Amino acid sequence: MKHFTAITLLSLLLAATGCGESSPYKVIFVSGTVTVDGAPMEGVNVIFSPVNPNEGHTAGGVTDAKGNFKLTTGGLKIGKGAVAGKYNVLFEKSTNEGIGLSDEEYDKRFLFLAPKIIYQIPRKYNSPSASGVEPVSVESGGKNAFTFALSSEGLDEDNVHLNKEPSKPGGSNRVKSKER
Repeated sequence: MKHFTAITLLSLLLAATGCGESSPYKVIFVSGTVTVDGAPMEGVNVIFSPVNPNEGHTAGGVTDAKGNFKLTTGGLKIGKGAVAGKYNVLFEKSTNEGIGLSDEEYDKRFLFLAPKIIYQIPRKYNSPSASGVEPVSVESGGKNAFTFALSSEGLDEDNVHLNKEPSKPGGSNRVKSKER
């Protein structure tokens, strides 16, 4: 009975949020390419966040093996586009240590510790003020194809937590040297 109620509530929520083709937004097809250090990167989350929340609507996409993405807004079919407006563009790609473990093994490893986030691109790209990426404009009738060249500079500092020894009473956290 619990599952039936949960499924019914989920169905109503999806219907209310518009998971179909209709949307109150007039969207424009938007695509682009993301490279990191000159090479395309698969699996980068690309988020267009309105500079002014009253102009535009958040849209997102994920890069394929060639670094290409297509944006989706709201509950629209994937790749439909974004609303016209000026956007900050954010990028994120990370993994969690422990992915692929059985439930039992995961519980053993992470019972008292949170899984470690492993950043694949620098965290600065997920902040409009730190990224250095200029806002872009999505325009009706425009080309709306964007290219973003990111750098891995700073990635080692973002992942330094992966090399720390656990805290010991009376001890200190020291960074282990990396083997290359």
